[in-house]
Amino acid sequence: MNTNIHRLVTGPFQINTWIIQIDSYALIIDPAASEFTDDKTKITSFLVQKNLTPIAFILTHGHFDHISGTGVLKSLWPSVPLICHKNDFLMSGKNAAQIQGETLCNIGMEDFAKAISDLPDADILIENECALSDLIKSQDSKITELLSDWKFIHTPGHTQGSICIYNAKEKLLFSGDTIFYHSYGRTDLEGGNQNQMIKTLTRLYKELPEDCRIFPGHEFYGFTLKENSL
Repeated sequence: MNTNIHRLVTGPFQINTWIIQIDSYALIIDPAASEFTDDKTKITSFLVQKNLTPIAFILTHGHFDHISGTGVLKSLWPSVPLICHKNDFLMSGKNAAQIQGETLCNIGMEDFAKAISDLPDADILIENECALSDLIKSQDSKITELLSDWKFIHTPGHTQGSICIYNAKEKLLFSGDTIFYHSYGRTDLEGGNQNQMIKTLTRLYKELPEDCRIFPGHEFYGFTLKENSL
């Protein structure tokens, strides 16, 4: 099976929206496109152009800048599950604007609240670390096989429900805002905790192989853990 990684830069803070292409299927991580940022159809157009069938829409966490594209995706593919960790459920769905309104005001982005109003709630909530195939049941054995290589790791610190998506076979980690190049996600926003972040980073750097490649939610990507000293 061929895995191709596509990066689309979307949203107000130049999010790395990742499209993991596995044969003719796709996992979409952190869809941040919106009308507010004039890129509402960037993700959907890419999927249609490449003739890719979405399997899942996955949120690494619930912060406003990572979630604004869920509405347009679900409107086109309503049966494709939207997945997030249970601890970030409230901040990523229909109540996102209300819950994150104060944060948006504090950073001068209150106008962005409209972009995260009435977003769809997640269809599947991650409670325990597991393979994607454990959450999405398919009668298609090919899809089940594709999904079995991808695992969710709970990585609290940036938010309480932050996750990473890991493929041990290919040594790929989609880290959201947990790991950046020579840095890590801030812990002073909604759901952040510095002590948890330190524990999470210690665990990841200890348990994952040094040559695991990292694909974060912002900026530079494709570096390995070994070259990413903190």
